[in-house]
Amino acid sequence: MIKKINPVRSKISKTSATLLVRTSNGVNKIRGLFLDLIFPPICLVCRKRLTQYKTERNFPEARLEERAGMVRVSEANERASDESQRANTLGERAVARGNSFPFLCCFCSQKIKINNAAFCPVCSRRLPENRKTCHRGSPFILAAAGFYGDEILDRLIALLKYQKIKQAAAPLGEILSQYLKNLIGNWELDIRNFIIVPVPLYWRKEKQRGFNQSNLIADCLSKNTGSPIARNILKRTKNTASQVELKDKEKREINVVGCFEVVKPELISGKNIILLDDVFTTGATMKEAAKEIKKSGARKIIGLVVAKT
Repeated sequence: MIKKINPVRSKISKTSATLLVRTSNGVNKIRGLFLDLIFPPICLVCRKRLTQYKTERNFPEARLEERAGMVRVSEANERASDESQRANTLGERAVARGNSFPFLCCFCSQKIKINNAAFCPVCSRRLPENRKTCHRGSPFILAAAGFYGDEILDRLIALLKYQKIKQAAAPLGEILSQYLKNLIGNWELDIRNFIIVPVPLYWRKEKQRGFNQSNLIADCLSKNTGSPIARNILKRTKNTASQVELKDKEKREINVVGCFEVVKPELISGKNIILLDDVFTTGATMKEAAKEIKKSGARKIIGLVVAKT
């Protein structure tokens, strides 16, 4: 026996559900406004209040779109230094030139210099038209959004990697998204046809830190680009010494030899891969990971990092 659906009751149910959603959204909005009042959101880098950058009547494009993504700290009564006051003035001018990255004020956002080309991972030469012209035997092309020495990038990387401020992954992911879209656009490729593979940490190191910074950045990158993430394809099999502690290039290369393994090669065979890490110094880690991925049949590999030397 088929039970008849009462159209009136069905309509009432849909209306109730809509009202519940709207009520929930309204409560969340009020809650967000209240938190902003008690704990004003501030820029991750310069610690200036972000509210002053989103209420400029002359620059409506400066409004920050993601209120939920702001850092909330109780420093509303903290006095701004002379340097911060100068930054505020410059920041108001910077508003007219573009929007902020998440968690950053317009002034700090505008200080970031994003590259517009790819690089050879062996000699660091800029690649014309993003094609290998020198060391053709390299298994990947290096894509670095910026350089070491960039004040804002260095600070964001340090906040995420060493001070465990996870919110720093959001602006880093956005920066990589902008850079990568331009880069792949020059190749006339669809970024969604690439699989993001974060460079893994050894399981014990990840447990000690509480997270893998490459995974957090990959989440933001995937959200912005639509590229899928494959987390468990590449595995770190050795608990190697920290590369930061090894200053010699040769020692760094020896340190990571054989430390990666592709667990499911059939998932990346014939696919385009974005191998994602936070930084590229000597390149030993990225090269070893890319070598294993290439051996498993990957088609094109882009080694994507926030900054390089």
